[in-house]
Amino acid sequence: MKAVYYLDRHLVYCPVKKYFEQYAVSKKDTQKQKDKKIKLLKNIDEKIKYVIYNNGIPTPPISFPLDKMYHFFEIKHRKDQDVVIRIFYFRHNDKIVLLNVLEKPDNYDNEKENRKINKQLEITKVFQNRFINNPQSYEEYN
Repeated sequence: MKAVYYLDRHLVYCPVKKYFEQYAVSKKDTQKQKDKKIKLLKNIDEKIKYVIYNNGIPTPPISFPLDKMYHFFEIKHRKDQDVVIRIFYFRHNDKIVLLNVLEKPDNYDNEKENRKINKQLEITKVFQNRFINNPQSYEEYN
């Protein structure tokens, strides 16, 4: 198995890859900011490699199945004390397809946040269906 980024032909970019771009090290970053960005991406990469090693089968605490109405899984990564990064993926033939990503508060209990998350889950479902209909819509994950 290998991991790939879902490439959305309508948006003309890969949602997960685009999300990761915000953590690219820049010349303006302090050494502390650079170290934090590198560590975050390295830790997420290790989790993705673990998912590949397990053939995409959700294995807590790294990856989890979602509600039965969704046919994809998530990788969770703690960004900081209050925020969790959720990367949604599914298995398709020999690929782990990284579909979408969102940040959510670790503990939330309000309707606004629930609506935001549910909207992203529905968008992810659309991405999944688009990929299934056009399985060449991807870029290699490195």
